[in-house]
Amino acid sequence: MFRKNNTPMNILITSRHESLSDGLKEHIEGKIRRVERYLGAIKEAHVILTFEKNIHICEVNLHSTDLQTSAKATSRDMYQSIDAALTRLEKQAKKHKEKKEDRYRPKGEKAQAVVHGLIPNPTEGEAHKVIKSKKYAVKPMSVEEAAMQLSTSKDEFLVFLDSEMDKTCVVYKRKDNHIGLIEPEF
Repeated sequence: MFRKNNTPMNILITSRHESLSDGLKEHIEGKIRRVERYLGAIKEAHVILTFEKNIHICEVNLHSTDLQTSAKATSRDMYQSIDAALTRLEKQAKKHKEKKEDRYRPKGEKAQAVVHGLIPNPTEGEAHKVIKSKKYAVKPMSVEEAAMQLSTSKDEFLVFLDSEMDKTCVVYKRKDNHIGLIEPEF
């Protein structure tokens, strides 16, 4: 099998207990090309096919310039075993590629990828970005209970439903080690 740049990729296929058909060989080569998208140039691929009574085992070992990986799958059909093993390899290769890309990506790009919306900033004319959103379970409790729960937790604030006034309120930790209360007015 030849790649785009005409350098050969060494694919070694070993078939145990049964002869290798041309269809299986073409199927394996096609699947390995899919994995090559993520790894780049694959130096060597070793595929071991084992045919036992009712179980067909496919083991694949790939060697590329920066990764050596392997996967094994079993099923009652050799084509399914090959597909499962090479799908596992494809996932490993994709994960490796993403990890490698994240290593060289500037740190600001990752934060920009999770922007949920924009909030206009009236003083500077440009918009602030909402980087993270989180949902909180609002529980009914008194202000004293909320203050006591906040003081024992690591959180900086607590959103709760004031059981006396039936309003959503927020208690927060102040820099002077006291607790503040925010009561909304409608």
